[in-house]
Amino acid sequence: MIKAGIVGLGWWGKTLVEAAENSDVIRFVSGTTRTVTPEVEAFAKQKGLHLTTEYDGMLHHGGVDAVVLATPHSMHATQVIAAAAAGKHVYCEKPFTLTRREAEDAVAAVRKAGVTLAVGYNRRFHPEMGSCAR
Repeated sequence: MIKAGIVGLGWWGKTLVEAAENSDVIRFVSGTTRTVTPEVEAFAKQKGLHLTTEYDGMLHHGGVDAVVLATPHSMHATQVIAAAAAGKHVYCEKPFTLTRREAEDAVAAVRKAGVTLAVGYNRRFHPEMGSCAR
């Protein structure tokens, strides 16, 4: 069982946590967000998440094997590099990064750390994506 931390507890981060609730493969155990509201606190409590406002704190939480990034794409490169340095696997929502250089740096960091990096694109099979998705 992969014990994961969700980074970003907006609507999409919450959706990802709820989507994995019955999984035999992944379980969310921690969450971090820039703005902790009573709604976020209630969600974290209901889902059994250790809640923090510090990404670094989540990376060093003993029970986290991987992080799922549901954050603004402008933050992805730095977050991936930090997760790799902490030995955490990463699932990153699209878009991956803003520049080719950021993407190359992030990929180099996960390769050096020997962790897995996955990028999610949940609409890759939609008909409007045409042959480029195949």
